[in-house]
Amino acid sequence: MSEKLIEAQDVLLSKINQMCGKFGLNNIVAQLYAVLYLSDKPLSLDDMVERLKISKGSASVNIRILGRYGVVRRVWVKGSRKDYYEAEADISKVIIERIRSMAHSRLTEVESMVSASYDALNSISHNSEEEEIAVEAFKEKLEKIRSFHSQAKSLFDLFNMSLLGSAVTEKREEIQEAVFK
Repeated sequence: MSEKLIEAQDVLLSKINQMCGKFGLNNIVAQLYAVLYLSDKPLSLDDMVERLKISKGSASVNIRILGRYGVVRRVWVKGSRKDYYEAEADISKVIIERIRSMAHSRLTEVESMVSASYDALNSISHNSEEEEIAVEAFKEKLEKIRSFHSQAKSLFDLFNMSLLGSAVTEKREEIQEAVFK
């Protein structure tokens, strides 16, 4: 790979680091995906370690994370006993899946938080009118959080249905194109 191409890729990797920091994401995971995505051939862990100047342990742990996300797959390279990897080529699929997964996780966390808070509140025996008022005020605030959570979950469900709808439309168009060629 030419020095100029490496420099251009380094600019992208640097920007990915900045974005990951702003969103609280694992920058090594993003860099590994980017290096694989930009590569015209499968890469071994050693290739990625050398390119990103990271430890092999870090590369190994983070490549497994990408595998669990379904955005990187292990491939066989003739004549080599090493594990090689390639990235999912459809970047929009990768980004949409990560957004969907992160939103689902956060919604589940909020649901658990509200439920645990209600359980804790319901276990309180009111010793005074002041405490009863404070508990009721807390419950009202929890209800606002629950209401917002419900709206966010509805929006998330619409987003998922929209993705499903566009995937079905895309597949139908592929089938029609294949049938009527």
